[in-house]
Amino acid sequence: MNVLEELFIDVAQFHLYSPYAESNMNFKDLASSAMSAIKQVQSVISPDIYKKIAAGEDNDEKDALRSAVANLTLAKQLIFNVLSLRKSDVDIYKNEQEQMRRAYRDNYYNAMDTLLQLLDSNEEWKKTKAYKALENLKLKTTYEFDASYPIDNSFLYFFRCVPIQQEALDDYVSGYYERLPEKDQTNRRKLDRCLAKITVALSLRRFDILEFPSTIRNLFEDSKVMRYGTQEQERMLTLSDDLMSQALESLKNIDLSLSGNTDADIVTETSFNRPDDKIYLMP
Repeated sequence: MNVLEELFIDVAQFHLYSPYAESNMNFKDLASSAMSAIKQVQSVISPDIYKKIAAGEDNDEKDALRSAVANLTLAKQLIFNVLSLRKSDVDIYKNEQEQMRRAYRDNYYNAMDTLLQLLDSNEEWKKTKAYKALENLKLKTTYEFDASYPIDNSFLYFFRCVPIQQEALDDYVSGYYERLPEKDQTNRRKLDRCLAKITVALSLRRFDILEFPSTIRNLFEDSKVMRYGTQEQERMLTLSDDLMSQALESLKNIDLSLSGNTDADIVTETSFNRPDDKIYLMP
């Protein structure tokens, strides 16, 4: 059985979730791209959850899963379709190809956001390793992360960043949380913001720009129509450095606050003079 047949009744149903798919397309043509797409989806929600939804009755979760798989499959298949069309002397412009790929990836992204939001109340999902990993984090929900740094309440981006947030916590900010008094809500908010910024900064060095929420993607004008690899990468690295610099500077201020060293006076040798000390000025 073709992997797509486990999720879709037929090609006609596949077309309902994949706009502008070629009418003569069949599951055999899409098999290799579909396997790659399904593996990517399973890496987020786990193979067991995927199989359970795919084998279950039609519902909102299955609709979202179908949309995610269909659009990611076509995004991966696009390059092969373009090569096939060129062999038939049909020209596809690069900007058209990129816009199609972006549209498929956007649809995939939104479908996965919907699916993960629906799974948020699923008891089976809460038993998976991916969900249990949240126990060790400080920003345990999408909404908490979004409150510290805007990510459009993207469940997909949040779960993709779980290991990165753990890395940021271990390498940069865990010591501050341990020192932070429970009543100090101001510094807690600042520390949460630092953790979120460091997480985003690290993800900018590891993810493709199309894997980010629109709030972050919109910072890159080149990603809207045409993408220029080297220039885009440089801008992502620049934003990453800026966010990391902001976070580390904030951590310094928090460190001073926690140390009780909030006096703005500059300490010099003369600051230790007593009022009764006599100071003689030589002519």
